[in-house]
Amino acid sequence: MSFTPSAGAANADVPTEPVGAAARSRAETRRRLVEAGTELFARHGLHATTSTQIARAAGVAAGTFYLHFADKHALFREIAFAALSELRQRMEAAHFALAPDAAAQLRARMETLVAFADERRDLVRIVFGRGAEAGTIAAEMTDELFPGVESRLRERIDAGRADAGLHPAVAAQALIATWMRVVAWWAEDPSRAPRDAVVETLVRLHPVFTFQRAR
Repeated sequence: MSFTPSAGAANADVPTEPVGAAARSRAETRRRLVEAGTELFARHGLHATTSTQIARAAGVAAGTFYLHFADKHALFREIAFAALSELRQRMEAAHFALAPDAAAQLRARMETLVAFADERRDLVRIVFGRGAEAGTIAAEMTDELFPGVESRLRERIDAGRADAGLHPAVAAQALIATWMRVVAWWAEDPSRAPRDAVVETLVRLHPVFTFQRAR
């Protein structure tokens, strides 16, 4: 005798969860997984954290994890790119709040970057630190940042506010590499340099600042 009801019986006798409630439940489970993963990755690193540990911390069955993420790397990628999206929004807000003062905009963006690195030290360390725990995610995040940085540099060059001899794409790659390496180095041990000094140095290395000083 089968304990599996027929399709008709299932539809007639088993109350179905409203679609809205099911979606909310799924979203809540995913939120708990992200929250647990964020905490465990920060505490133990990417390599030492397992999907089973994340599921346990989130209060769900181990198999439930795989209904939301292919593996722990997929979860970490979502966490990392959500953080990157937040950083970009904060940098854009800082930039436009001070238009059209290019020097003030630059300083505000660097202050935002360093503040973000301070707040998310563990994430920065995992993605951009020496161990390269996150694999290709660092390169993917750099690629996400590149168009905006290149576009802004091109605008400055075209407006005569940066060295016309700079190639925007090359300069953008150099800037992003510098930013990521510096914030990763600093995030490993903030006692290495005062936060204000990190901001000031990044500002002074920027082509907009060096061009203005040279004029």
